[in-house]
Amino acid sequence: MSQEVDDFTIPLQRSTNMGACDLEVYRDLARLWRMVDRYKMTPPISIRIVDSNDACIRAICGKHDHITGWHLNDEASVLAPAYGPEFPLTLRVRDARGNILKMRLTARSREAEGALREKRLDQ
Repeated sequence: MSQEVDDFTIPLQRSTNMGACDLEVYRDLARLWRMVDRYKMTPPISIRIVDSNDACIRAICGKHDHITGWHLNDEASVLAPAYGPEFPLTLRVRDARGNILKMRLTARSREAEGALREKRLDQ
């Protein structure tokens, strides 16, 4: 069964560890940054990544520079759950004015990853 992907859903490779990955993974989430721009969120922003059990697995803050883009930094250390994060994950983005944007991070199925690869080859 395929899972529908809307503007508020970001499909990830199942192997991506959002708690321990490099901040570059977040810089590359184009859909997130399009939504932050669409809703005119005011930097600086804070991002909390929580799993389906509402356990925070990472906290990030960011400022935007029109020339160099987003500059992200880890906030105070957050202990990832020992059992590993439970998908789907939620990105909770809060801007300087207190506005909140929530987006889902879902693990892509193997079928979806294969279809995405085929689509890229066709382009």
